[in-house]
Parts: sequence; structure tokens; C-alpha cells
Amino acid sequence: MTAAGIRWGLVALLGMLTMAARADEGGLPDHWWERSIWGDPDRTYQWYPPDTPPKPESYQSTDKPKPRDIRALKTVRAIREELDRLKDVAVMTPTPENVHRFLDAQQFVMEKGAVFADVARRVVWASPDLDYSLRRPTHNAAIQTWKAQRQSDEGTAVAEAMRSHGLYFFLRGDCPYCHQLAPVLKYLESAYGVEVFPISLDGGMLPGYPTPRPDNGIARLLGVSTVPALYLMPRDAAGGEVPIPLGQGMLSADEIVQRIYVLTRTRPGDSF
Repeated sequence: MTAAGIRWGLVALLGMLTMAARADEGGLPDHWWERSIWGDPDRTYQWYPPDTPPKPESYQSTDKPKPRDIRALKTVRAIREELDRLKDVAVMTPTPENVHRFLDAQQFVMEKGAVFADVARRVVWASPDLDYSLRRPTHNAAIQTWKAQRQSDEGTAVAEAMRSHGLYFFLRGDCPYCHQLAPVLKYLESAYGVEVFPISLDGGMLPGYPTPRPDNGIARLLGVSTVPALYLMPRDAAGGEVPIPLGQGMLSADEIVQRIYVLTRTRPGDSF
């Protein structure tokens, strides 16, 4: 063995004797790397110390987030969250200071909304494509003009629809609403040339329609379960057109005319 090997062996032996002496005295080495790996049965490491244990929850920071200046926030979401936080604080702890902070923030948000609303109406005034009043007037005089034009268009639409369609009227003799609807349909016949085809589901009749046609199964085919029921029926089924349901229950003459116009002359969304 070389002199260096003998020297390192003596150092190791001296270390072991020192640890043994401390163990005999009831003490442990000051540093973890000086302790024997056989002296601590719970030791799970060899050359590195264990991870630092996490701090107990009671020692973790409990500092509350600092209030933010709502006027310095840059997004609507951040402003909304801060306003909700201030409201919660003011409601749960309604001190004058908390309530004042919330009301001040709320006033700021209302002012922001007012500025947006003012700019928005200016943009609408300068942009005809965004002005809804050009499609549906809001001024009283313009509303009357629009209604008169609409009534004229509806009358024309009904007259055109009746050239290719008829109105199926499903009824029952014991139905009080069928009795109420019959005079309305008689008026539409004389005013707009509507041709009504009454169909009785129970074989009964109405004063206005004393000879209705008996149901031959078409009610079941169309799914009619409630009377009175109105359907716009094509005169020539071979053309590929299908029946158009107008509605069930009691309807006024204006409602029937309007529905015929909407269902035959407009697309979804045109009337809004």
C-alpha cells in the first residue's frame, strides 16, 4: 500500500472512531454527512440531504390582494371583476369607506357606458347600413306611413297567394272557437278573395259553413290535433309545393293576412 493510501485509511479510521465516540456519549455528529448510514434506520438517502419540508399552511402568507385602481385597468373584464369585488366588500362590510369606494367605481363604469352609448349613436347616424329605423321607423308619422304600405303589401300578397292556394279550415261542430273563427274567414273571403275549404273532424257543421267536407284522413296526414286549424294548401300538389301551417286556435283577420304575407313573401329575418 502506498503512503497516500495509508494516509487516507488513517483519516477514515479516525472519522469512524470520532463518530463512535460521539455515539457512545449519546450525541450525533453535527452534519448529516458525518453521520453513519447504519446509525439511522429511517435514513433514505446516502449522499444528499432530504428535501426541505414544505411550510405548514398556517405559516403561508395570508396577505390579501391589494385593491386596484379601477380607472387604471385596461380591459372590460378586469373592470367588471374589480367592480364585483368592491360590491362584495361593500355589501358584506358596509362601512362608509367601502360603500364610497364601490359607488365611486360604479359611477366611473356608468360614465364609461354613457360615453360608449353617445359615440355609438353618432356612428349610427352617420352609417345608414347600421340605422335600424330605416327598416322599421320609430317616428310616429313614419310609423303610420310604414303601416299603410305594409297593409297594401299584405293585401297584394294574399291576393297573389289565393291564385295558387286555398285555405283549409279544420273544425269541429262542438268547438266554440271554430264558431268564432268562421265569421272571420267569411270576412276574408269577401275582402281578399280567400277561398276556404272547411273540413269537419267530427261530422259537425258551423252556421257559416253548413256543408263542410268530411275528414278523409288528411288531418292525420298533416298532424292536426287541435281545432280550429288553418293551412295554406297548394291547388296543384304536383308542383312540389307543400302545405303551409298558418296556426291553430282563434286568430284575427289581420293576423291571418299578416301570416300569409310573412310565409309567402318574406324570408326569416326580413320582418325584424
